[in-house]
Amino acid sequence: MITAAILGSVFVFTLLLNIPIAFCLGLASLTAFAVAQVPLTALPQRMFAAIDFFPFLAIPFFMLAGSLMERGGISRKLVMLANELMGPIRGGLAMTTCLACAFFAALSGSGPATVAAIGSIMYPEMVKQGYDKHVSAGLVSVAGGLGPIIPPSILMVVFGVVTETSIGALFLGGIFTGLVILLLLMVASYIMARRLGWEGARSHWSGRGIMTATWAALPALGMPLIILGGIYGGFFTPTEAAAVAVVYSFFVGFFVYKELKPAHVIPVLERSAVAATVVMIIIATSSVFSWMFAYAGISKLMIATLANVLNTPTRFLIVTTIILLIFGTFMDGSPIVILLMPFLYPLVGPFGIHPTHFGLITTVALVIGFCTPPVAINIYAASGLSGLPMEEVVRGQWPFLIAMFIGLIIVILVPGLSTWLPSVVIK
Repeated sequence: MITAAILGSVFVFTLLLNIPIAFCLGLASLTAFAVAQVPLTALPQRMFAAIDFFPFLAIPFFMLAGSLMERGGISRKLVMLANELMGPIRGGLAMTTCLACAFFAALSGSGPATVAAIGSIMYPEMVKQGYDKHVSAGLVSVAGGLGPIIPPSILMVVFGVVTETSIGALFLGGIFTGLVILLLLMVASYIMARRLGWEGARSHWSGRGIMTATWAALPALGMPLIILGGIYGGFFTPTEAAAVAVVYSFFVGFFVYKELKPAHVIPVLERSAVAATVVMIIIATSSVFSWMFAYAGISKLMIATLANVLNTPTRFLIVTTIILLIFGTFMDGSPIVILLMPFLYPLVGPFGIHPTHFGLITTVALVIGFCTPPVAINIYAASGLSGLPMEEVVRGQWPFLIAMFIGLIIVILVPGLSTWLPSVVIK
């Protein structure tokens, strides 16, 4: 118990000092190792073992693919198509932002990448059309949350590795889940358009314009078909699919759209390497932190306590969701999965909850955490591209955050939304 108390106290103290989360977890684990007299050589060994999994290679590959697509003009082609489809509707630019985020989510798997790629294009356009700055930035920050929900998803990869759940099933479950949340965000956009007097970006649809934009976006839209088709056709694993995504995005950006130049390659590689390194360090230190909990005997105690208190599936899901939402306000999604799933996931089977259903609940709940301060990476990204302070972005995101909450409730109450497609495709 003393080790657990030291572990938690040091973590909270360093977190309050605004030390980066990876170092908070690492310092807390190091202190606990010393108190428990565990050989300090075990720390780097455990950190290395935590990330020594083949599926984790998907993380840097998907990040690199997202960066290549952003630089190679793919995000701009997707925005053009979304704008042709949604432009004439009242609040069409807001709906275009949501739809473009969904398109890009099917390519990148990352929330901040989606915010940066789509927001950098759509935010100036919305402001130019008279949309409120803080509402536009708030919409971008929340709609970017579609990145980890619509497959492929980096967060689902981490969940699948930690819980040994099929990553392919999680990807399939995210399709309908993402579409429902996309629809809710578009409804929220229309309501805000009626309330604030936003007009459509154009007066009517153009069949020729839609066909032209669709033709231009076909190479970009082909990538999710190749990735998902390759996975479920048995041609490659999700990790290999991430490598295919890199090759495909490079080919499209360099040879099809011709916006990716040799001078762009090194900066893209550097940015992707830094982003992937940050994620992997967090995963490594989170795993050591979680291992110390198990070493101190707290894991079994917590599992037994949760099983006795949360004695029905509904109660378990409600309390689990609340825990995930709370943790999501001050931590990134990947370390939360690594820290909490050893305690929560063992109860999924006894309560009769489908692993894929639980994985999608976890994903959506943590995505909401990306959009809720104080630690909210989507808000940081939206604040950076808009130049607005964080509080202004937060003030503008509430209508869309409410839509995301409604989506979470639907995911919890309708398990078939997450499990039907995997059950049909994966026999």
